[in-house]
Amino acid sequence: MKARWIAEEDDWGPGPSILDPAILGHLRSAIDDTPLIVEHWFYRGSRSPERLIFDAFEDLHQYLTQDWHPGDAFHVWRFDTSCPDGSEVAVGKLPDERGRVPKGGPY
Repeated sequence: MKARWIAEEDDWGPGPSILDPAILGHLRSAIDDTPLIVEHWFYRGSRSPERLIFDAFEDLHQYLTQDWHPGDAFHVWRFDTSCPDGSEVAVGKLPDERGRVPKGGPY
């Protein structure tokens, strides 16, 4: 990882690293129980955060160790506690050309 820039006015110093072995161990343990939702904020990136879902630690670790830039922030949530059944904002199926949707189906 290389710095694009470091703005000293942002008060750089010691703090939590997403690559800390203890944090990675916690993520590895959690992902064994449930997928993890990751929100990736880009340090001074002038762009919206990226949101992804991982269900394998190897894929998550690969994503976290890509050529991101120092200062990028990662927020991680457990899917099972953040998205329980019944808490959906909306639920629906895509209709066919006649407006019909299946009542059942192998989902």
